[in-house]
Amino acid sequence: MSKKKKARVDGDAASAAPRDELATLAEVRRGGGTFHEVIFTTNRRTMASVTNRGATLRLHEQFAVAPARVLHALARLFTAEQESARGEARRVVQAFLAEHNPHENTEPPRSFPREVLLRDEPHLARLRAEFDRVNKAHFGTLLPPVPLFLSGRMTTRNGHFSRKPLEIVISRRLCVAAAPGEAEHTLRHEMIHLWQHVVGTRPDHGGAFRWWARLLDVRPRARRPVRMINDE
Repeated sequence: MSKKKKARVDGDAASAAPRDELATLAEVRRGGGTFHEVIFTTNRRTMASVTNRGATLRLHEQFAVAPARVLHALARLFTAEQESARGEARRVVQAFLAEHNPHENTEPPRSFPREVLLRDEPHLARLRAEFDRVNKAHFGTLLPPVPLFLSGRMTTRNGHFSRKPLEIVISRRLCVAAAPGEAEHTLRHEMIHLWQHVVGTRPDHGGAFRWWARLLDVRPRARRPVRMINDE
């Protein structure tokens, strides 16, 4: 039996399939944590916290794809007695969040436009048509016609919405190596973040995002399985 390729993420990197709360708890406990439960949240202001008198570890759902070393660092961050150990653990966790934050624009300002390859044009035309269709059918043409680009360097992300500059970037591999509809799925995901930006809220995966995700047939999380052409 062939194994399907593991999931990539929209605006994030996954080295393995996302863990559920029980699997995450088990990995944290292997790192020395003594928590009784892990609860995933969508709160981006508090990415990790301990409640219920130390029994509950609340984590942003982004940690579902964190490497084991990051989950072990979380255990040390909240349980280590020495400040030096907690400081090193904090640096590991912060490095993971900085590298895998899907909707913060960490790229330096560009003084030149993105390159658009000739071979990308058919894919971009299809994505622009999907953008226009969804914008008219569901957003009442509220969304501005932002630039769309493909990125060949985006190998560990599916897509990215940027506020500065205002643009949506889709991984080229979704257009050339993924099953039909995968690029459009990611585009709709990023369009919801564009809507959040337009109405003046911070792009996240909270309640408003999940409402739109159900309407647009988008998986209401940052992580989702991606079907590749050669999956069997």
